[in-house]
Amino acid sequence: MTDKIDDILKEYDENAKMALVCEDDPEALKNIKAALAELRYSAEAAANAEEAFEKLKFNRYDAVVISEKFSGSTPDGNAFLKHLQFMPMSTRRHIFVALLGEALATMDTMAAFDKSVNVVINRKDLPNIKGILKRSLHDYEQFYKVYKESLIKMGKM
Repeated sequence: MTDKIDDILKEYDENAKMALVCEDDPEALKNIKAALAELRYSAEAAANAEEAFEKLKFNRYDAVVISEKFSGSTPDGNAFLKHLQFMPMSTRRHIFVALLGEALATMDTMAAFDKSVNVVINRKDLPNIKGILKRSLHDYEQFYKVYKESLIKMGKM
């Protein structure tokens, strides 16, 4: 019994970062989760949009990786992506969002701005997802570092 408790405590990390992956293709999902694990994120997958909404409702995610066509949607009709795009900024700026798509140019900052996400990734670049996420997450963390430190000092985070 003590061994099980010790294992749970070893795995528990108060500062662990959580990620939600919204991807229908099992092989792509496996690659994304492996890349996030190497970047020290605990990644969960959502099977469909309804489950993604539920998970977001009850968990705090530091990152979300979502496919444009997640849960059978279209790039313009993705309900979960729209939800992320229209979140209040006070909440949204604490979540890094990566968008996967077939017509997107990887790391195109104007496309990311247009889609209200932090980075866009072309599906052809999935073999390089770890490097893309590593760089993009670093840039995101550096961009919001002073802001988040200020919130902590003011007791608002």
